[in-house]
Amino acid sequence: MSENHKATEERRRFLKIVGGGAVLMPIVGLSACSGGEDKAPGSTAPKAGSAPAAEAPAKSSGMPQISEDDPQAKSLAYVHDASSIDSMKQSRFKAGQACSNCALYQGKAADEWAGCSIFPGKAVKGTGWCTVYAPKPG
Repeated sequence: MSENHKATEERRRFLKIVGGGAVLMPIVGLSACSGGEDKAPGSTAPKAGSAPAAEAPAKSSGMPQISEDDPQAKSLAYVHDASSIDSMKQSRFKAGQACSNCALYQGKAADEWAGCSIFPGKAVKGTGWCTVYAPKPG
């Protein structure tokens, strides 16, 4: 019975480790997707109201517009104009897909720019597209 008890304890310890990792993974993932907005102590933050040079304030959303040169945007093949996508290079792209009809788009379909849950704190163009595109239900 001692071996059985030892095996049970090992399983419990394993599940605690795995369970803790499962809880922390979404948090770590979100911080990695934040685009470095949280500065380390002692670093200099941009002045209030100033946007990085590659981003301009969005008119309707009040957020800075994402740049196609943004590292996260590049990693997800984001473009401002979905009609410019070569479907041979982007096999996930289907005609008619755009940020404005994506489930992750946080604006109305008619909004030129709006937030996106993939790019926190930045606005994407309604005519844009990226590889995380998910059709709105309904």
